[in-house]
Amino acid sequence: MSKLERVELFDLKSGSLFLVFLLFILSLSLSYEYYQFSKFKQFDDPLVRANVIDQEVRLISDTSKTSMKLRLENGSSVRCVMSPYLRDLRGRDVLVELQVAKVSFWDYLKGFRTRGVIVEVYPTLSLKERGYRLIASAHQDQTMKELYGALFVATPMSGEFQSLVGAMGLSAILSISGYHFGILSLIAYFFLRTPYRWLQNRYFPYRHGNRDLVVVVTSLLFFYLWALEFNPAMVRSFAMIAVGYWLYDRGIKIVSVQTLFIAITLLLAFFPRLFFSMGFWFSTFGVLSIFIFVRHYEHWKPWQIFLALNVWCYLVMLPISLAIFGTFSFWHIGSIPLSLLFNLYYPSVLALHLTPWGDIYDPLLLKMFASAKVGMVTIPIAVGVGSVFLAVAAMRWKWAMGSLGFLGFGTLVSAIYQIA
Repeated sequence: MSKLERVELFDLKSGSLFLVFLLFILSLSLSYEYYQFSKFKQFDDPLVRANVIDQEVRLISDTSKTSMKLRLENGSSVRCVMSPYLRDLRGRDVLVELQVAKVSFWDYLKGFRTRGVIVEVYPTLSLKERGYRLIASAHQDQTMKELYGALFVATPMSGEFQSLVGAMGLSAILSISGYHFGILSLIAYFFLRTPYRWLQNRYFPYRHGNRDLVVVVTSLLFFYLWALEFNPAMVRSFAMIAVGYWLYDRGIKIVSVQTLFIAITLLLAFFPRLFFSMGFWFSTFGVLSIFIFVRHYEHWKPWQIFLALNVWCYLVMLPISLAIFGTFSFWHIGSIPLSLLFNLYYPSVLALHLTPWGDIYDPLLLKMFASAKVGMVTIPIAVGVGSVFLAVAAMRWKWAMGSLGFLGFGTLVSAIYQIA
């Protein structure tokens, strides 16, 4: 008996209609954003309510200043430089006076820098900040507080620690993303499956069990996404999970550029600000690299795919990440086995933070970070852009996949040579 093949979603006609639909949604989204921008620009120095996303004291022109990232109530992101003597306001809502006379609509969408003065501080902490402080209370070292804050509630890392994590090749696993969503989905499904099966067999055997469980798990993930204030990389991941299951449930092929295109274009049409999010695009490229491998080697055994996929994703992401950030260390190569160990580490440390022993790994992690030395490497941006084009071509042609792998390996050799 031949195996039924999953079908593609679009032909030329339906694909054209979908593009028209996307353009219609995008026009509505941009019109609404422009309406909000017009209200925002009614005054040159408006008073706006905002949430403090990040706050860090930096040396600017040989003077200590507080660099503060704000998310305005209209959704725009603003970076302000203020007095270095401000108390820690992360997670709080503030009333801030901003200078916006020179802010364009483009700046408004992508986020901008301006001068600002805090007029009032509201006492209530955001749910995300309350979660961070609860997690941070389990740790003594500031580095560990930053690490677990980024890992569990997507709080920003300091510039110095972010550079260190990037140089070690750990940004993808320590900054919450779709990878973590996948692990959390499996954990939730594992714990819910047995009690749901019991209820289903007893009270509603006519229900589609897997479909019901996916709805419950997806609802839990959406609540997590809402609590973390719709982190861009997580928004992409959630959309991929939702769209992917919807297509799978209808017998439509999901490991394809088409599926990724649907999820990404829908998100950009409804939320055009995502176009300016680097985390969103890195996350998208990571999913594309997974699709490439699975498309060409889906006949391999699951354990072979699991092991090889980590090496493949590492090589594919390397050219574009080094071309943009340029930080590298010998620990970077060790990120491949560390990403495999992370599949055990993440669930265990998640469970440990529900007990008094959330800091049990801290001494080992601090030694690891202390041993890493950050070096700067230069990879031409053309190499990074070339890897993106090769990745798109690799969904169809295996020669492009081979070229992409060689490009990643060549980038790795070049980076090692530059810091050796």
